[in-house]
Amino acid sequence: MGELRAVMQAQRACRRFDSSVDLPDRDIELMLDAAVHAPSAENSQPWIFVVLRSAESRAALSELWTAAWTAGGAEFVRSRTDDKVYADLDSGIMRGGFASAPVIVVVGADLDRVPEAFAPSSVYPAAQNILLAAADLGYGSCLTTGLTSMYVEPVRELLGLPDTVLPMAAIYLGQAERRLGPPRRRPASESTYREHYKAPW
Repeated sequence: MGELRAVMQAQRACRRFDSSVDLPDRDIELMLDAAVHAPSAENSQPWIFVVLRSAESRAALSELWTAAWTAGGAEFVRSRTDDKVYADLDSGIMRGGFASAPVIVVVGADLDRVPEAFAPSSVYPAAQNILLAAADLGYGSCLTTGLTSMYVEPVRELLGLPDTVLPMAAIYLGQAERRLGPPRRRPASESTYREHYKAPW
């Protein structure tokens, strides 16, 4: 468990990438192989992965992000988080941080394989495995859902997804522009209870 635990505790959101460092297809394939070993409802395996590598595709997705952020995303995040997280997100979206990622993986759910109600529990574990595999390989990553939540149809159109595929997340991948420290986390004991809510662990 030691190595896995170290990767899990080191993984954190990266919102600015070194655009001069590319990701080999082999490393992306290793991440996707980890993804498809995630659990899913009734083993439906409904995940769909669209890997964006071209500058044109990534720029088009970045334009959608800018539209979503200025249309209300920024205000929503500002009301729910601290100044540091807000500034980091704003930099990622408005100042080219996400756009500098050499690879974006859009993760969707095939609704022919799973009911929409079960799509999150069947797709997000696969997305988490991509994040962990990226960290294990030494890459930075960032999972975002704002774009795929607010702009489902434009994302579908951009990627050529049919109505039966629901885009659910975009994962930005690449070499982090700077070394990232450990993530800030509250200890598990602050959120854990024994037998019923608020009973001390």
